[in-house]
Amino acid sequence: MPHYSYVKTFAPGKSKDQPEELEMPCHWGIITDVTITFPPGCHGYCHVHIDESLHQIFPTNPEADYALNAYTLEIRDEYLLLPGTRKIHLRGYNEGTYPHTISVTFKIKAPELYTLAELLTLLLHRMGVPI
Repeated sequence: MPHYSYVKTFAPGKSKDQPEELEMPCHWGIITDVTITFPPGCHGYCHVHIDESLHQIFPTNPEADYALNAYTLEIRDEYLLLPGTRKIHLRGYNEGTYPHTISVTFKIKAPELYTLAELLTLLLHRMGVPI
């Protein structure tokens, strides 16, 4: 199972309408075991979210982001990427006065490892259908 690791340093003094992004190339499949690490000193000033193209996937609610301090967020969800997906994006901004470096790791599981019922459940979840 492919495991990916990326790092992005966000420049200081930005706002929500001045986002930066890191393109994170990956294989198509089911993204799982996502971690986002905020080092000490971020103090909630560095805001990030993970997107597939222009669609925000983590956190699920599009008006939200993650902004933590000295914490590694572990997301144990599974998310079915679109078949043409070959990259996802870390997007965010840093309102602070110092640069902040955020680390992201994730795994991609092959769809072949899932039953048809499991894939259908993931697809319905992606579409927002309550299960």
